[in-house]
Amino acid sequence: MRVAAIFVAFFLLFTLASLAVPVPMFPGNMIPVWFRIPPSTYDPYIEALMNGVVYGFITWLVFFLVSRRMDKALAPNPKSKR
Repeated sequence: MRVAAIFVAFFLLFTLASLAVPVPMFPGNMIPVWFRIPPSTYDPYIEALMNGVVYGFITWLVFFLVSRRMDKALAPNPKSKR
């Protein structure tokens, strides 16, 4: 459940940051080019959503892998007991 909360938090953070700061951020700024979407008033929203999904997923993946590795390191090892 913590991992889902991390994704949602960073998705919202990057989506709102992409909308608030008018600086093109990869990969959001490339979506209209890649999919040949004609220029419209919705381009900033499409770009912001894509940035939120991509960077939210990357953050989720890093958090998931680090927490999994920490859980393995902190788990008691029954073979080492004598």
